[in-house]
Amino acid sequence: MKTKMLLLATLIGLGGCANKYEHNLTIVSPVGAPAIAFYSYSEDPNFETNSDASNIIPMMVQGQKDVVILPTNAGISAITKKGVGYKIAATITFGNLFVAATGNDDDGVMDADDYIVVFNEGGFPDLMFHAIYGNALNTGIHYVGTNQFAAQCLTTGKDIVHDNVPVDYVLIADPAFTNVKSKKENVSEYANIQTLYKEKVGSEIFQASVFIKNGVDANAFLSSLEKDINDGIANPDVIASKMALKEKASEFYGVEPAVAAAVTKNGNRMGLGFKRAKDNKEGIDKFLSNFGIDATSEEIYY
Repeated sequence: MKTKMLLLATLIGLGGCANKYEHNLTIVSPVGAPAIAFYSYSEDPNFETNSDASNIIPMMVQGQKDVVILPTNAGISAITKKGVGYKIAATITFGNLFVAATGNDDDGVMDADDYIVVFNEGGFPDLMFHAIYGNALNTGIHYVGTNQFAAQCLTTGKDIVHDNVPVDYVLIADPAFTNVKSKKENVSEYANIQTLYKEKVGSEIFQASVFIKNGVDANAFLSSLEKDINDGIANPDVIASKMALKEKASEFYGVEPAVAAAVTKNGNRMGLGFKRAKDNKEGIDKFLSNFGIDATSEEIYY
């Protein structure tokens, strides 16, 4: 009898594990910091990542996913300008952009005569860079598509997209920046975009947000995600251990599990967090106003 009860308890326990992803929501996120917020979804077949956030917009337009994670401005623009059927539910990253120096610049001061690599032209990183520096550095800017390309430029000290021209400065997101810096002694942090933004604008960066498809019940999912993020910030080692359950985790998430944990331990440089959008409408509107987006309506909030 005891043996049967033990077996039953074991089966129930296994069933609980098997139902970890019982929400059955299809989810897509850009690699990097937003994806790492989903560290506990490493074995969820319904969770996927994409190396280029711009690839997620068409998925949103076509309503292919129940949940999409995008730069807040990109997701809001898709809703307000393209009429996609989604609502903003929560922000999960609050800034992880840095300007890194390759060590090639003789005077150590970034100016328009330097070679500056910025990724995602017209997207969130580019807009943030210009929110800080305006157009004064435009003649020195050369664009690459993704943060992965930016990391390669920083690693090599050359623009791998444009004939390997020597590079002076690179706009890059953590954890990719920390990963490169740990391997290249000549690489250093030139500017913290989050700090400069707050000093200049006086508001928080609502960087990447969760958008829920209309008609989808995601309340349990959101509560679970909030708990996961808070648990990961409190104990970064759990981030690494659960990410590592994914085959080729560094490719899937865009970063090695150990690096993700290390960056979180080091002052949460990925800017992970969880804030319900409907409770932070004023802050989101203030943030979006810097990018020419009008105040949002209550209707687009989950």
